[in-house]
Amino acid sequence: MSVPTAPPTRDVPAPAMSPRAGLALTSWAFVLAALLLAVAVLAGQSALVALRGEGTSWFVLLADAADGLQPETWVGVVGVLLALLGLWLLWQAARPRPRTTRRISAASGIHVRAADVARWVNATARDVPGVLGTSTSVSPTAVRVTVRSTGSPDILDDVRAEVSHQLSAFEQPPRLSVRPGEGQRS
Repeated sequence: MSVPTAPPTRDVPAPAMSPRAGLALTSWAFVLAALLLAVAVLAGQSALVALRGEGTSWFVLLADAADGLQPETWVGVVGVLLALLGLWLLWQAARPRPRTTRRISAASGIHVRAADVARWVNATARDVPGVLGTSTSVSPTAVRVTVRSTGSPDILDDVRAEVSHQLSAFEQPPRLSVRPGEGQRS
């Protein structure tokens, strides 16, 4: 007697991750931020020692080792500023990077750059009968198409319909505005 087996399942791979922009700061900035935080810790410890009036400041030890200089009252203020600068640099180095593409609604995980969206929209708009030329600008949330046409009154509506249909392929379609070219009526 044979045991029934389940039909083989077909695994669909997970969609590709969205490409991200490069780091705002390079690795040297991360090292600089860590050094600034170390200086800020030293300044903070020195300020605490000065406030309490007891203990030995690490700056005093470092200054004595260097040439006998004594830290002054401004060290605490500089320490706070350096700490804030160091934290800001660390945030810049480690913060989430912005997405550089738009995702198409497909199981394959296709991503399209803004320049490619503009080319795609231009090609779509130029295919509409009566369109002589187009220019497109793409922002993270919107697409603006400027249309030069033969003057047909419904041309802008036709372009809007065609381009909207194409943009509906995105997971999050951008806002669309279609306007007549310079010297043309809407």
